[in-house]
Amino acid sequence: MELRVIRNELQYAELLEQAKELAFSDPMPGSGDAERLAVISVLLEKFEETRFKFEAPDPIEAIVYRLAELGMKQKDLARIVGSPSRASEVLARKRKLTIEMIRAIHEQLRIPAEVLIGHPNQEDSEGADVDWKKFPVKEMQERGWFDVDLAEGKGGEQLIRSFFARTAIQSAPVLLRKTLTGVTKEENKYAIYAWVARVLIRARDQKKTEVRYVPGSITDEFLKQLAKLSRSVDGPKIAAEFLAMKGVVLVIEPHLPKTKLDGAAMLDQDGTPVIGLTLRYSRVDYFWFTLMHELIHVQRHLTRQSPAFVDEDDLDNEDEREAEANFLAAEAFIPRHIWQASEALKTKRGEAVVKLADSLMIHPSIVAGRIQRETNNYKILKEFGARQNIKKVFEISPLEDEE
Repeated sequence: MELRVIRNELQYAELLEQAKELAFSDPMPGSGDAERLAVISVLLEKFEETRFKFEAPDPIEAIVYRLAELGMKQKDLARIVGSPSRASEVLARKRKLTIEMIRAIHEQLRIPAEVLIGHPNQEDSEGADVDWKKFPVKEMQERGWFDVDLAEGKGGEQLIRSFFARTAIQSAPVLLRKTLTGVTKEENKYAIYAWVARVLIRARDQKKTEVRYVPGSITDEFLKQLAKLSRSVDGPKIAAEFLAMKGVVLVIEPHLPKTKLDGAAMLDQDGTPVIGLTLRYSRVDYFWFTLMHELIHVQRHLTRQSPAFVDEDDLDNEDEREAEANFLAAEAFIPRHIWQASEALKTKRGEAVVKLADSLMIHPSIVAGRIQRETNNYKILKEFGARQNIKKVFEISPLEDEE
């Protein structure tokens, strides 16, 4: 196959598969296959540069992220810039970087000088409209979300800034500039942004660096096969492994107080789709429907213009994409034409629920849960909801389920 400049996602996916095959074959240096792999790698990188264009990062965020990435502490930065007080003032944004500091940081942390210099006309405006006092700092601290060393001696705004700086990667935009589709309650906004940041940080630790997500790889057939994993006790964990093989990261992170967050789908800075689930409820049907809902967002809705969809219970969200995700998630488990003709829907009896679930090779709790949702009657078929505790599957400390 003749190698050409990549111009669309399909060509990108085809060359990416070639690169994987060549890499697995471990070609001899200097061989034709090795040279072809090198050329393909350059083509892939060039396409990714145009596909993932980011805003210039904040210099302090870049320093904090790089320190965390290298496992270094504030004392290491102090050594680089000349003294502990300088390091503290730089991270607190009370002292501007000098030319000497920029040179030393560039040489020892390998941060591009242009990043450290920043935009000459840009002030620290990314936090101008942020009320830092509204973040749930105490709860975040109790959950161990802050880097102990970088957080030492900090409080309030500085502490939160250091936390969000860890979501920056290379030339990533500040997370707080992003619009999270689905966040409509102002009082929940800060807790949800914090939760999203936490999910992104954890996702980067879980990410398989050798696997890249290929747009279009989450097909309808893949979703149907995933739905059948619901029958297995280990199905949720197997699903996470299957998604990882597709380049999609699944993170389980309990919601913060005063939010009724179910989950979110988001696009990380390198184009990796990340799904976060809170497991507010331990029911089987709740887990699988929420996971499928977020996967529909990954499949159809995530873009650089809409990089995150947050799903919170009881919100009056009229976004058509949310309605589509609900409809297609239900369809992946039980096609509409089968559902409308089923005895389970007509009789709402346990034996009919089991029969339909067996025919579709899905967990009976999913059938029962759909009946409960559509009739808004959670008192019926309750025996199916107690068959498996999803939190135990993921070894999550049991929190009080909300009613």
